[in-house]
Amino acid sequence: MKSIFLSGIVCLLSASAGFGQQTPPPQQQQQPPTSVPGTPTQPKPTVQLPPPVPKQTPTPPQERDTGGDAFSVMAGYWQTTAAPSMYGGAGNTTGLPGDIRFNGDRKYALVAVGTIPTGHENSLEFTYFRNQGAGSQILAVNSNYFGNNFFAGDQLFTGYTVQSAKVSWNYLTWPYPSNGAKFRVKTLWEVQYVNISASFNAPADLDTTPGTGSKNVILPALGMGVEYHPNRRVRLELKGSGFGIPHHADLWDAQASVVLRFSQLEFFLSYKAYHYKTSPQADQYFSQTLLGPMIGIRYMFK
Repeated sequence: MKSIFLSGIVCLLSASAGFGQQTPPPQQQQQPPTSVPGTPTQPKPTVQLPPPVPKQTPTPPQERDTGGDAFSVMAGYWQTTAAPSMYGGAGNTTGLPGDIRFNGDRKYALVAVGTIPTGHENSLEFTYFRNQGAGSQILAVNSNYFGNNFFAGDQLFTGYTVQSAKVSWNYLTWPYPSNGAKFRVKTLWEVQYVNISASFNAPADLDTTPGTGSKNVILPALGMGVEYHPNRRVRLELKGSGFGIPHHADLWDAQASVVLRFSQLEFFLSYKAYHYKTSPQADQYFSQTLLGPMIGIRYMFK
């Protein structure tokens, strides 16, 4: 009985000691993350914002007001009193002189001009004028005009018509774009044509026959023009062109103008000169230099 009691006490003490010293549970080790061999690491995407747009100052519109750079038509009145002269040429085989200076009613010339813009402040310009005259004179010597004989003492009635046409490409050479420049230079590339026809009649002389004849010239021409723009309503122009073949035909023309602009209308006050000579190698040839003031009005289709 005593041994059983002692064994119970020992068991109770052992149980008490075991209850005070509890063994902590084992800690679980974290497994390293597994990755697939050979798979590259994906970088985190970055978002790029657009750069800030700088403030732009609005560009003022360019001024394009070079003379002739718009669709336009012009009518002009040219006051000129210069009459043509006719001469016997190298082809005259009659043995009689063929010289005469036309006189009498030397009329004004009517002028028409049209422009077509071709871009870059350049333009095609078409110019036409017509000049007529008629008169009479007493012949001093026997003469032959275009194969018709007239005699000294005859009262000879004459008439003439001069017609000229020109196509000019007016090329703005400096500066381009003009953009309000006061001084501008153009080069002129042209083809010019002139025709003169004349009539002769001595009605009091029954031994004569009325006669007519004509000559013409067509030549390329080169020239230059300058413009000065003191302000938007006023333009000063000076231009000239010409071409000639020695001992053959030649022609030239020149014009100085003051131009006043009011909206779609321009008013021209000009002084114009024009010269031509047909080929002296023919039986007859003409020469004339027309000079005088010209006024005109131009309408622009803008």
